[in-house]
Amino acid sequence: MVMTHKIVSAVLYVAIAQGMVGCVHSPTPSLDALEKELLSADRSYEAYNREYGFKAASQEFVDFDSAFMIEAGEGFLTTETDILAARDLTTVPSPVRWQPIGAMAGGGDLGITWGSYSIDSTPMVTGNYVTVWRQVDGEWKIVTDVALDDPSTD
Repeated sequence: MVMTHKIVSAVLYVAIAQGMVGCVHSPTPSLDALEKELLSADRSYEAYNREYGFKAASQEFVDFDSAFMIEAGEGFLTTETDILAARDLTTVPSPVRWQPIGAMAGGGDLGITWGSYSIDSTPMVTGNYVTVWRQVDGEWKIVTDVALDDPSTD
C-alpha cells in the first residue's frame, strides 16, 4: 500500500510538473520589438543581396512554401522556379539596392516593411516597395513583395 501510494504520488507529481511547464510560455515580444526585428531582417536581406546577388538573397530569405510574387506582365508567380526566374539577377555585387524606412508588425509572426530602392542601370531605376514577412522556425522569411518603379524621367 505504501509503495502504491509512492507510485501514485510520483505520477501525480510528474503530471503536475508537466502541466505547469505546458502553461509556461515565453512572453510575446512587443510590437515595437517585432518591428525592430523586421527592419533588421530587411537590412540583412539587403546586405546578403549586396554580397551574394539578388537571386542568392531571394533563395536565402524567401519562404517558397507560401510565397507568391506579382510581376508586371507575368501576373502571380507561385513556384520557386518562376519566382527565381523573375529574380534572375546573378550579378555580384547586385545592382539592386534598397533601404527600409518603416515596419509594422501584425502580431507575433506576421509583418511588413517598406522603403525605397534603386537599380543601378541605364537609365537608373528608382521606386518604392512593400515586403510581407512571416516567421518560419524563428526566422523572418518573405511571403511576397511588391515594388513600384518611379515614373520615368526620360
